[in-house]
Amino acid sequence: MVYRGKPSGACERCRSRRLKCDQGIPSCSACIRARVDCPGYRNRLDLGFRDQNDEVISRAQRSARKKRSAALTPVSVEESGSGTLSFSPRNNLEFPAQDLAKGYFFSHYITGGLEGGHMSYLLPLIADPGNVAVNSALNAVGLAALSNIRLSPQMMLKARREYTNALSETNQALANIAMSKRDDTLAAVVLLGMFEVLTCSDGSFIDRWMKHMEGATKLIEFRGVDQLGRREGLDLFTQLRAQIHIGKIYQERYSSPLLFQLSENAMRYRDSNDHIVDELGLEVIRLSNFCASMKDGSVTDPGEIIRTALTIDANLTSLFISVPAAWSYRTVRVPVYNGEAITRAVWGDTYHIYGSLASSSVWNNYRSARILVHELIIDTVKTLEASASEDTDRRRQSALDSQSRLIAHQLVEDICASVPFNLGAGIEVSEETDIEGPAPFRVTGAGGFSLMWPLLIAGNSGLACQELRQWIIDCLEKIGHSMGINQALAMAHLLRRGMRSRAWISEDGTSSSDGCIGVTGH
Repeated sequence: MVYRGKPSGACERCRSRRLKCDQGIPSCSACIRARVDCPGYRNRLDLGFRDQNDEVISRAQRSARKKRSAALTPVSVEESGSGTLSFSPRNNLEFPAQDLAKGYFFSHYITGGLEGGHMSYLLPLIADPGNVAVNSALNAVGLAALSNIRLSPQMMLKARREYTNALSETNQALANIAMSKRDDTLAAVVLLGMFEVLTCSDGSFIDRWMKHMEGATKLIEFRGVDQLGRREGLDLFTQLRAQIHIGKIYQERYSSPLLFQLSENAMRYRDSNDHIVDELGLEVIRLSNFCASMKDGSVTDPGEIIRTALTIDANLTSLFISVPAAWSYRTVRVPVYNGEAITRAVWGDTYHIYGSLASSSVWNNYRSARILVHELIIDTVKTLEASASEDTDRRRQSALDSQSRLIAHQLVEDICASVPFNLGAGIEVSEETDIEGPAPFRVTGAGGFSLMWPLLIAGNSGLACQELRQWIIDCLEKIGHSMGINQALAMAHLLRRGMRSRAWISEDGTSSSDGCIGVTGH
């Protein structure tokens, strides 16, 4: 992408008349003076965001044509029976849509972008054509994403057929003790969950998703410690554990002791530099159990709630004071051109660069947990204010409230600073000319999946100003439309309505009839 100067943020009327626009909300002063309705402003992310879905597929098609140049007729995966992954050279009915689906999934979740390898554990599992469930589930996910992006009912019909086949095969595998412990069976469960996230369209989705997570929890517990000794098993456990954690916190339910034990054992099979993943997991389990104890009335004393919350926050902070180099990140200032930042696709004047998507996800899970902790502290302090009898008590409570708000606000800003990296954006500087310019967004579904829950928590924290909240909504909508992930659109809808993030969970732990949200994470 060549830098063409900073795009105007003026309203449409001011741009067309070349007037100076103060970009006021809800109407600029120029429109107010002219006594006309201000037409509003362009989406800030649209100014620096380039969707490359078609480009990715086009590259895959060109590569496929080169590989097949010697062949007289194309052979699909189904026809050859070899299980070899191939891309369709043309996007029409002459070639199987499954090839397009696999190409999309590989580009967005396995090899795409700066964070390639996010789900690389799937490679040896789908290489075996005998693993029907996981291959059908992968096809379903790829087709569903492409259907959402291209608004194609035909592709969605094929996606649902693949989903039905994968679900049937998975249920058969789960009925067999030996097969239920296999990695390809659990991988199929993960992909079926992804399909639910991609295709959610009504309030019943959350009920289905919660049941899906309950089944996944029982499955990884049944698989036991043996799963941790295999690379694929350890990666699957790590990915599912993050999803289970968020579900438990938002349902305010206890995590099982067995999940805690497996998290402790996982460190034995992981490189010592990666122990931060399991240490964070253990602390988040303590947080979910704490939330559950408050809901069931085991903990009611405000002083005890604040002390426990501060202890959990201190433990989380201590974990990330000094992390191995592979898990660290650096803060970069947005380059300035003629005295102004070159892009509005970044919130503020800095953003983060991480070594991997896994690193970014761990940091955002940590930030999300601490935001929830400080929300608990802020809410509890409010209950103490009414009963405070001494000025000294009120001053202490006010200081604690201010401290929690300050910390949580910084955590919200840090989540937003991770967005450019997760969506594949960077700032390129030409070594020859030293001219700075924005790099294009290399959109990948994996980056979008890892961002959705942290963005929802940040946007709903009550610590984001209206402008930042709208920026977060824009991010979620971009993820939804550009990556075909309906859950992100549902989250944006909740934030736009100003709902509390737990409002879609009723007292009995099931979803309300309005909205649909699932859980993702690394």
